[in-house]
Amino acid sequence: MRLALLSPIHGQSIDHIARQLENYRVFLAPFELRHYFHVSLESHPDLQSQLSAFAEREGHSVVFAKRSRPTWRACTAYALCELIKTVLSDQHSHDKVLIHTDTDLLVSSDVKKQLIMSKIGCGNRSFRGDKAGWKWSNKAQNDRRIQRFVAEMLDGDSSQLRMGRVCGAHMPWSVFKSFGVIYNAYFDTSHFEKHPQRHWPLTEVAIPTILRLLEGPDQRFRDPLIKVPKTKNVSCKSIDRMIKRRDGFGLKKIARDTDSEAFHYVMHLQAQAAGEA
Repeated sequence: MRLALLSPIHGQSIDHIARQLENYRVFLAPFELRHYFHVSLESHPDLQSQLSAFAEREGHSVVFAKRSRPTWRACTAYALCELIKTVLSDQHSHDKVLIHTDTDLLVSSDVKKQLIMSKIGCGNRSFRGDKAGWKWSNKAQNDRRIQRFVAEMLDGDSSQLRMGRVCGAHMPWSVFKSFGVIYNAYFDTSHFEKHPQRHWPLTEVAIPTILRLLEGPDQRFRDPLIKVPKTKNVSCKSIDRMIKRRDGFGLKKIARDTDSEAFHYVMHLQAQAAGEA
């Protein structure tokens, strides 16, 4: 399988990204991987050149978005805009596209089966506005881009808005091409750049809503491949349970603390998978 991996990256060193590249190579072997990166404006000025040199030295296929735009921990909407442009203008076609972040790590080679067997993986709950108790609801409902999208693409029916986790979201290449055109048509604006205080996790509404629009109400959506830990202290047993249940194939934010028990256990699982390969 030819897999395009899209990720916003941020940092002062390449250590966590280099670690992730090797992690993905081990758990996704023998898939053909091509990584697309957007480097945030706030990153170290040498991050891209250092990462490019590392990727060339270690044999990773890496492409960088030409334009760097601001990102926030809760919002990588602009990064996705630039990644879409980069992927669609690249002279490579893919079988599937995976969207992730730079601090997650895979924990099981079963991720390959999930990518092969499931068409769409993405959070997919109804967006219920203020009733949902989501702290970003007010900003989402007042975002004029969302209002325009609802008016023009959903016939004014805001009940069709969806929301959910998108780290580890995946889709076929054919779907991504249509998805990317729609996303950038509505959300590639300067709104957050002009009004940074108004940022919110736009992708957590835009991605599932557009995918549902494209695929229709009957298409089953699987969960994203990456799970968000409920607590900071992730136990080895909880990772084992996740692998056994196959309700997640990676963990978000796990690479932030390299001294944690969970991180060292993931490295153990990775070494084990590399040895078996």
